[in-house]
Amino acid sequence: MKPTEYDILLAGEQRILEAIQQLEAEYHFHLGAMNTELERVREAITKCSLSVVHVSDNIDGKFKSNT
Repeated sequence: MKPTEYDILLAGEQRILEAIQQLEAEYHFHLGAMNTELERVREAITKCSLSVVHVSDNIDGKFKSNT
């Protein structure tokens, strides 16, 4: 049986919807990976900041005790 114009349009719409779903899945995958990487960067920055504060406190303590 020959497909009607409606069948062709419906098939085209289905392919478009599948492509959109694939793009959404890829977007969410990459978004999840970016969020994971951002969390690692935040943790690294926090650790560095805490180290700087710790070193700064130690230096301040040594200078203050020497004066």
